[in-house]
Amino acid sequence: MSVIRYCPLRDEKVIIAPNRLHRPADYKICSSKESEDISECPFERGREEFTPREIFSLKDEQGLWKCRVVPNLYHALSVENKKRSFREGFFEYEEGLGAHEVIIETPDHFKRMKDYSIDDFKDYLFVIRNRLNDLSRDKRLEYISVFKNQGINAGATLKHPHSQIIATPFIPKEIEREIERKREYYKKHKRALLTDIVNEEIKIDKRIIEKNEDFAAFVPYASLFPFESIIAPKEPVSSLSLLNDEKLYSLSEILQKVFIKLYKVLGDFDFNLIFKNPPVVCERSEPDYFYQMEDFYLFYIQIVPRLYKFAGFELATNMHINPITPENAAGKLR
Repeated sequence: MSVIRYCPLRDEKVIIAPNRLHRPADYKICSSKESEDISECPFERGREEFTPREIFSLKDEQGLWKCRVVPNLYHALSVENKKRSFREGFFEYEEGLGAHEVIIETPDHFKRMKDYSIDDFKDYLFVIRNRLNDLSRDKRLEYISVFKNQGINAGATLKHPHSQIIATPFIPKEIEREIERKREYYKKHKRALLTDIVNEEIKIDKRIIEKNEDFAAFVPYASLFPFESIIAPKEPVSSLSLLNDEKLYSLSEILQKVFIKLYKVLGDFDFNLIFKNPPVVCERSEPDYFYQMEDFYLFYIQIVPRLYKFAGFELATNMHINPITPENAAGKLR
């Protein structure tokens, strides 16, 4: 039987329709590794001259990079631009101010996140924390988006493991709407919405995938996508940039376990990995905009398997149909 569930975190409804799919194997998932010539890949170790000048890197004992950050060669935004707008008749536009960086996660072209060690994940998170802290010092920037596109269905154009950072001089409308929802919830309940969701998931224990002392991973009650997973802190933390090394290690442990489970069930699947952090504190016209934001807008990670493409209903309504119940998905991942 189909049901319509409401997601309080995103203020969206989703149709859960298990009759449209009986088992995960019905998805066309590619699990074979294609032969590939990597000699032209610009992210290979030893081909550093084919990327823009390095912004940051972590090196091993031999001085070789383990994880590095470079500007995106085909950047959408640039820090060289200025924060100014122009009129064009009835219309208005701004210069493309911002930042667009690439995190080259590993020198191993064929490595997937199921193969990452805990130390690999910690290096990855350490680099993200570094970039969040560094970019937040640019007071022209208001929001920093960190994400990974894995596979063609997720929008990736290069196979070498990498993530991206895009920082914008404004807060995207969807993020502003999310902020206001969470602000109103906090005003009413004196607790963060995400904290209540995490506590409820742990108490019910129907959709929990994995947990440790600091974090819980679960399939959301109203998942938009099959096997969508969220990793959130048990105790309120507003940003990944505030996690110390011990907490980064704890988060690395749960990330490794969750990806191993996802790959075991789904094979070599395409996905988006999204880090949700609050906006950067900046000089806005609203004096109280950031008041208590560290208490109600909390950090979490979203993993979105891209097992099928959007169709007409999703495009027409911005509403999703999920053909597997979150409880069933969580059970298979456990």
